[in-house]
Amino acid sequence: MAAFSPRVGYIDTYLDLIKGEKLPISFMMSTPASSLITKDGAVVGVKASGPDGKDYTLYASKGVILATGGFSANVKMRNQYDEIWDKKLDNQVKTTNMPAITGDGINMAVKAGAGLKDMGYIQLLPTTDPATGATNHKIVESTNIYVNKQGNRFVNEQGRRDVLAKAALAQPDHVFYVIGTEQTLLKDKEGRGPYGILISDLLKQKKAFKADTLDELAKKLGMNPDNLKRTVAKWNEFCKTQKGDEFGRMSCEEGNKLPGGPYYASVMTPSVHHTMGGVTIDEDTRVLDKNGRPIRGLYAAGEITGGIHGTNRVGCNAVPDALIFGTIAGREVGK
Repeated sequence: MAAFSPRVGYIDTYLDLIKGEKLPISFMMSTPASSLITKDGAVVGVKASGPDGKDYTLYASKGVILATGGFSANVKMRNQYDEIWDKKLDNQVKTTNMPAITGDGINMAVKAGAGLKDMGYIQLLPTTDPATGATNHKIVESTNIYVNKQGNRFVNEQGRRDVLAKAALAQPDHVFYVIGTEQTLLKDKEGRGPYGILISDLLKQKKAFKADTLDELAKKLGMNPDNLKRTVAKWNEFCKTQKGDEFGRMSCEEGNKLPGGPYYASVMTPSVHHTMGGVTIDEDTRVLDKNGRPIRGLYAAGEITGGIHGTNRVGCNAVPDALIFGTIAGREVGK
């Protein structure tokens, strides 16, 4: 299996196109926008501040497109709007996203009169790094068995992300382990995991653990070895019969089996992954006000928008969401 780097391929494609076609596009890096400029009820520009300390006022001849993402990294906003997690998305709960995803674009749009939709729906990804929220330390399938610090399974690993995350947050310290074996490792010929990181480095960093026996693995994880051995034995029996799983799981796939050591465990916790809520738009990506009327000159695409994914986004659907609506926004502004 070849290692890959997610999320950047399509961005590189766009950058290559801009360069190859010599398109008149410029980027202002490290220049955060602070507010939208409105005139006679229309959005006509943006105010921003540069790294040099200068303030910038940028006027738009045809319109402004907001593509600033959601608010996964804004703990205050998460708990202000949350309708799913009982207002428990505190600083202990990391985000898989960049620290700059703090909802600034949403707040700017609200000040310009934008309406909001589905702000209370926040998605957690259950299998992330407890220290950083990153997903890049995965080394076995995410549907392999989950065991808590006591060595016990606690959920049907094939469930929805929100179900898995809620079950994981109920475990001690929000931490659990995904268990696999040498035979089920996701690695390439160089020993790199799915995200291109050497598994040997993950072991050194204690983001993953390796042991020849379950007793040894339990010792490294600080859990009861009898519980872990009993859990794995019950799991292997289910894999043989494909019937009677205590958590209602329907199947054990080939990559989920635990035929014997060496064993591996990746330490995991849920982190905020996607905020389904945001500004309201129509099919032409025009931002709507609280009464459902388009705000002239203002468009939005991607995670900043609400009402696209419902209460629980299906994995990877945010990419076509951003690309398709981004394309529509560009076409509308360019008319």
